[in-house]
Order: sequence, then C-alpha cells, then structure tokens
Amino acid sequence: MSSTASDLEFAVRADRRAVVMIDGTPYERKTVLDNRVSRFVLPVPTVALDADEVVIHIPEEREDSLQVLVSPFEIDGNTEAAADRWRIYHGSEPDAHWVAGEPIGLRLGLMIAGGDEIDLANVLADDEPRLCKRFNAQPAKLGTLAHSFDVRAHGVCTLVGVDHLGIDIRSRWDIVRVPFGEPIIDPDQAERRIAELLDTHAGDAA
Repeated sequence: MSSTASDLEFAVRADRRAVVMIDGTPYERKTVLDNRVSRFVLPVPTVALDADEVVIHIPEEREDSLQVLVSPFEIDGNTEAAADRWRIYHGSEPDAHWVAGEPIGLRLGLMIAGGDEIDLANVLADDEPRLCKRFNAQPAKLGTLAHSFDVRAHGVCTLVGVDHLGIDIRSRWDIVRVPFGEPIIDPDQAERRIAELLDTHAGDAA
C-alpha cells in the first residue's frame, strides 16, 4: 500500500461520524467498517437504494474532510455480521435499510486514491473478540484512556474494536479512537500495546 493510501486509511479509521451525501442531500450517519472486506456498512434512508451518487464525508461535510465515493448495495441488517457490528458500536439504527458501500475513490486535500488502492479489511479480525473481552474487564481504565484522547468521554467505557492501527472505545458520548502510533499486525503485540496504553494513562484524570 502506498504512503498516500496508508494516510487515507488512517483518516478513514480515525472517526465513525459521517455526513452521507445521497444525490446531493446530506444525512448525518455513523459508520463501521466490515471486518472481513474493504467496505463501509451503515443504515440509510430508502432514497439511498436508488441513488446515482453516494459520497461519505468523514467526519462532516466540509472542504477539508475525507470524501469517499462508494458503490452501495443493500444488505440484510438482520443477518449480516457487519450490521451487528454497527449496533455494538452505535446502538439502535435510525433507518430500516442497510447498505454496504465499496469505496470507488477517496480524497483528502491533495491526496487521492482509487478504491482498489486501499484495503480496509481488518487483519486482526480473528483476534478482536478475544482482545475486547480481555480488556473490557477493565472498564474504568478504558474510560480513563478514552478521556485522555477526548475529554468528552467520562466514566466506564467499552472496547468495541481493534485493528492494526488502533482501538475504538465506546463511551456514553461517542466512539473514541486511540491510535497505536504504528501499524501492528501481530495479535500478541497488539495485546501488549493496548495494555501499555491503559497503564500509561492510568494516572490521567477522568
């Protein structure tokens, strides 16, 4: 993966908030990434199913936001694991329809990449449940760590996602992204890095 594609992947994973432009009409939505394949998953209004153009702006619609043109197709929100993943991250869905969106092109400032240049699949997907279970035994520490990266996060929190670039912690406010600082593809190394982050920030005020 090129340095541009790597930077764009970092930006994709940095925030789950988004404004989805459906044929030019904005809808505030939250997203997740399908753990197994390179695509976004989110609930959408009915108009998205027949849209000519769907662009995901992360985290909001503005000139300097990350823009991802996607090719959406409907999925079954009752059976797709990625829809359950969305609920774990965000709770109840606001719409009855679900889509998966495969990236066609990405742009952030002067950085541009085709969808085939970036791989959003999670190399730690098989180990994610074990890692979440282990560290969710320390909800207060997770809360302190989340607060260190976003002061709006308070109290006990839940680890909901682990990938090679960092972790996602669910607070009462929103998802807080905590980067590893460097890519980690070995699950044991990722486990040590998470423990290190929790210990390093254990003394921070929450």
